[in-house]
Amino acid sequence: MGALNQKSNRKGIFRRLLPGVLTLLWMGLIFAFSSQNAEQSSHLSGQTAFHTAFWFWPGFSELSAEEQAVWVENAQFLVRKTAHFLVYAVLGVLLYWSASIQKQGRRRKVVRAWVVGTVYAISDEIHQLLVPGRSGQLQDVLLDSTGTAAGILLAFFAGFLWKKAADYTAARQNAKGKSQF
Repeated sequence: MGALNQKSNRKGIFRRLLPGVLTLLWMGLIFAFSSQNAEQSSHLSGQTAFHTAFWFWPGFSELSAEEQAVWVENAQFLVRKTAHFLVYAVLGVLLYWSASIQKQGRRRKVVRAWVVGTVYAISDEIHQLLVPGRSGQLQDVLLDSTGTAAGILLAFFAGFLWKKAADYTAARQNAKGKSQF
């Protein structure tokens, strides 16, 4: 019985630590992207734009190299802003998951996750001021904060649907068990 209890305890510790560890790793990834100098960052967004167009735009490969380069250069802004939003949306999901293991009300968990994500976005833009060729921008903080909120809402509603599905399954099993007697 003691070995079973220890295994259950380890599983519980793992479940409590996993969201926080994943959140910190994701924050580290954001920091690494922000640490790229302007040339590296531009190259990454350019490559992302090029490969996206190559795979999802059937006529892209038929354009001349110059036309492709112009298209990629024009698309880089959209790629960068989309990346900001999506990276922080994932952070929002992870922050809400981390907050969800705390014994607090839902509203407090949502607000706490959003504040942490927004403060991290501010610190990320300040960090970029120290990277050669990069700049910190208020519009990026707003976009990151919005991405964080979207991720939190996604996680919140996914959790809500998960709970509803679990309640439905439990009710069906309960009704099935009662009908057998």
